[in-house]
Amino acid sequence: MTHTVAPQVLHSLPLFAGLAEQDRDELVRGGKIRRYESGQNVFRYGDPIRSFYVICDGAVQMFRETPNGHEMTTEVLIAGDAIGETEILQLSPTHQFNALAIKDTALIEFPVAWLKDNIRRNGVLALNILGMLSRRAHIATVEAEHKATMTAAQQVSCFLERLCILHDFDPHGFDLPYSKTLIASRLGMELETFSRTLSKIRGHGIVIRGNRVSFSDIEEMEAFVCNNCSIVGNCSEHDKLRQLLLKQKPARHAT
Repeated sequence: MTHTVAPQVLHSLPLFAGLAEQDRDELVRGGKIRRYESGQNVFRYGDPIRSFYVICDGAVQMFRETPNGHEMTTEVLIAGDAIGETEILQLSPTHQFNALAIKDTALIEFPVAWLKDNIRRNGVLALNILGMLSRRAHIATVEAEHKATMTAAQQVSCFLERLCILHDFDPHGFDLPYSKTLIASRLGMELETFSRTLSKIRGHGIVIRGNRVSFSDIEEMEAFVCNNCSIVGNCSEHDKLRQLLLKQKPARHAT
């Protein structure tokens, strides 16, 4: 269904970064705002590729299903993320993933033909699309490395750090925004493995009580997770988390 979204939300999306106001407004007019209720499909595997989407609000699970019905989550996308930017540049005429709203979600939908035309005509838009593709590829590369070099507990710890920053949560305490089943699927783990892993990361600067997560010791987290990562010192999510924790450190710890 169609829905209205505040103009400032649309204009702050990474897709429109650096665009002149006139160009940005023209691009926004070329899209349609659509609302999907939690549990509603945006599209299914095998559907014809007709549109490109940017999330304005909410969250979308990207996944495939095995023949026995087991879901394999590849990504959980949130506000500012694009859906379908890789597929429109590929030769396949159909979607290779399922896209499911896991929260009430507002998207801006652009026809593929219209978007391709504007990419050809607008260099800034083209660079923004390339930047989004590059970021997606970078995350995939780092996660592949983590699976090869880190324990399950370290992978989960890293994921929780990134989850906190991407959702703009309070690092001193936040509720998991998705079910543990979905997070386990996103990390390529069985639910039982994920649940056991949560108990193993306690005592490494992360406190978990039920669905509540808080970060208590940034140095311990770095020793446990970040010092085992090849991008240590160059991870924007961790750098921001460190700044937040040190900035919000209780006064009694100050020197």
